[in-house]
Amino acid sequence: MDFQTACDRVAQHGVAMLAASGSNLHLVAVGTKQPGPLARATRFCVTAYVSRKLSTQELESQGIPSFRALYADAVEGPQPPDDDLDVVESETPFDPLCALRVPRNQRGGFGGPPPAVDTQRWFPSLRCGIGIANPLDGFPESLSAGTAGFYVHDGQGGTYLVSNNHVIGRSNQAARGEPVVQPGTLDLTSLELDMLESIDALLDQTAVAELSAVVPIAFSSSARMPTNRVDAALAKLTPSGRLHGELARLAYGGSILGVAEPYRVDARGALAGSTAVYKLGRTTGYTEGNVVGLAGTASIQYAAGTAYFAGQLVVQASGENGGPFSDRGDSGSAVLNDRHQLVGLLFAGSRRQTLVNPIHDVLAQLRRASEIADLDVITG
Repeated sequence: MDFQTACDRVAQHGVAMLAASGSNLHLVAVGTKQPGPLARATRFCVTAYVSRKLSTQELESQGIPSFRALYADAVEGPQPPDDDLDVVESETPFDPLCALRVPRNQRGGFGGPPPAVDTQRWFPSLRCGIGIANPLDGFPESLSAGTAGFYVHDGQGGTYLVSNNHVIGRSNQAARGEPVVQPGTLDLTSLELDMLESIDALLDQTAVAELSAVVPIAFSSSARMPTNRVDAALAKLTPSGRLHGELARLAYGGSILGVAEPYRVDARGALAGSTAVYKLGRTTGYTEGNVVGLAGTASIQYAAGTAYFAGQLVVQASGENGGPFSDRGDSGSAVLNDRHQLVGLLFAGSRRQTLVNPIHDVLAQLRRASEIADLDVITG
């Protein structure tokens, strides 16, 4: 199957395959069955992601339709060749890698150990990949943390941080002007929490930005199943005593050098653009991976309901990574390629794969939501 045909199949029929009666699919995306990285592929397929692969007998005994049957029903065409379809295990469904949110009396059991360079600490100079939160999501009884992905500016001197709607926009519930703090409230020590017991005291010491715009997440219902492109929000930096001279810089060092071009195929039918990527996040720090799927359509379960996302990048950790590409609290992280160009905004994942909003969709929708046409990424 050529690349464009595979993209069309996923775009036109992805939601139907995910939402079909009995379907056990979490995600469908454009992949390849050829050995080696996706960047070397010349023949593509539609890949389905399931928690666990089941035998034909297991599918029949549990009343679950096979991916081949779901595909044929959705496309309403002849049975495709075996090379046109693939099934991959995700181990778990894909969920928002939420701003970690836990009751205060359980804070010691969550959050994971700090990365080698502690992205969970207080930063005197704001950088990409450090921990943040919207404290109005239950503080002080509930504590949370997500990631500041990258920063943008407008033509009028305004500077903003970018993260997920579900991190700083409270999944559509936040109002314009709500605060963003650094570090996230989950990353404050017990002594700091005792000292900053009131919301006013917390903001006085840790506020760095105010919510400017949110791209609303459209949730599905029995009557309609809209698709989303991004889970993104924008917060304007405020006078806080923090330095703003390193906004293109990653917490570990190095800088965002540009914005990657969208993935496409060249004249030979091969994918153009590097699929080797890395990210820097609040929980797992620096991790490396590979884009293994493009133009993905996924079913994501939020607290408010199910939302379908289309056009997503699928990333899997590199073999030498020694762990997952991302985990809870990494939501909002910037994902970059091996040329240090911004590829997208991390927002959800399973135990094996991570989902990323393509950067051009993120910027386009933030410009529309904020009504700021000249928002541009701050680069080094």
